[in-house]
Amino acid sequence: MLTILGLATMSKRRPMEAVNLRKETGGEPRYRAVFDPSKPAQPAQSVRAIRDIRYWLTLPTVADLPLPSAGRSATEVVDAPAATTSGVLPPTSNTGGKCQRTGATAFETPPDYLCPVELVLDDGQVKIVTVRAQGWGDDLAHVDQLTFSVHEDTCHVIAGHRMVSDDDFIATMSWKLEQIFGFGVCSKRPKGMNFYRDTWVLGQEDVCYGNLSFGGQRNTMCIQLTAVGCMAARSGWEKRLYDFLDRDAVNPRLTRVDVAYDDFAGEYNVDLMYSDVQAGLFNCGGRNPFVEKRSDWDNPDGSGRTLYIGKRSNGKFCRGYEKGREQGCKTSEWFRVEVEFKNIDRIIPLDILLNAGAYLAGAYPAFERFRGKKAPERITTIIKEAEHALDHYLHYAALQVGRLVNYMRDVAKWSESTIVETLARPGVGFPQRLKLANISADLGNRSFVHDYAHVDYDFDEFVRPKHVEPEVELPTTKEGWKAFCRANKTTLFDLGVSGI
Repeated sequence: MLTILGLATMSKRRPMEAVNLRKETGGEPRYRAVFDPSKPAQPAQSVRAIRDIRYWLTLPTVADLPLPSAGRSATEVVDAPAATTSGVLPPTSNTGGKCQRTGATAFETPPDYLCPVELVLDDGQVKIVTVRAQGWGDDLAHVDQLTFSVHEDTCHVIAGHRMVSDDDFIATMSWKLEQIFGFGVCSKRPKGMNFYRDTWVLGQEDVCYGNLSFGGQRNTMCIQLTAVGCMAARSGWEKRLYDFLDRDAVNPRLTRVDVAYDDFAGEYNVDLMYSDVQAGLFNCGGRNPFVEKRSDWDNPDGSGRTLYIGKRSNGKFCRGYEKGREQGCKTSEWFRVEVEFKNIDRIIPLDILLNAGAYLAGAYPAFERFRGKKAPERITTIIKEAEHALDHYLHYAALQVGRLVNYMRDVAKWSESTIVETLARPGVGFPQRLKLANISADLGNRSFVHDYAHVDYDFDEFVRPKHVEPEVELPTTKEGWKAFCRANKTTLFDLGVSGI
């Protein structure tokens, strides 16, 4: 029965037919696979030569190819080696994209005074070590802002014993920071910063020198110093911080360092800086940087112009601005150049604390013009800021109470001393930018948490004190023994007492 059904099924299938997919008619010409005397003879193909490694080693590399000389375009024909028959250099890569180079400076090799670029492996990622200049620029700039992190085990090394509570960690680090900078932790903020659980204020609340954050983030402590904190710290703090991070700190890491150069005379200004950008002197790696202008450049009003080079999200960011006019003096020529280094795809060496100017000089080719110059003394910068701040406050004070003072002096016939005593506000301190704590940490708050949070510790954390039974005073009278038995729920017989 199965055989009959199988035959019936096979008989219903569609028979296979040859399908002419090419739609040929049969009259098309056919290519002959045999010798045709009517066609010219083709030259015989030569046998492919076998090339060993010695042949490939003799070929020129990309580094050996000549670069276009100054004044010639990148598309000009250059003298290629014998292996290049076309006379035009091949592209170095086929990744696409365009790179617009301005002038011949983009093709020049890095200056001789720059250290070679060094790549390191950090946490499984290849990072660039920040480049510095060799032989000059060490005293060109100063550290204007700083952020670094250390592991919490650093506090164990500082104290010489192990700690548990957060207050112990903060008190220990506050004590060490006072030794380095001249100020420690004064109070705690309501909320944490930089993705840490808790944050404390360094210095004093009204003049913040920085912040200390702790809690989470792989058990690290983050210390951030503001520009005011770097300026008010005791002289020589860079060397003391370098020794601490190099010798005592566990897993130290600089996450942000701002270096600044001040030109009080205005020899280098924002217009010259923008001219250097157009000349390609801020190009690094052959790419034009991102440039942004702030304030009114067409019609400057004295509020100060700013030029940003790069992006804040990158590991290197430069800004130049009219510092004096930003401080309130519309006629000041004070110009400041700042370079912000961050540990984004790069390593910031500890040496930047000691030679900040060398790293500023090595940041961009445009800073070659600063060769031979030095950073001004810290006290000069402080005095300059105080002068501009005083002019700023006097200007707005005259706008607010100038007419009232005229009336009090001319109409009410008040004396100058009476006017001053009437307008003065005792007990409220000085304006924010004129507070003495901005000048030096020794003139500010001197009350820190480690001064009243000292706790004595046992050197061996695993030793437990022996349990000592308290001494019990036994009664001497019959009534006393009865009360003792009732209190301890026992009897004289159980205690072995008799003869009472």
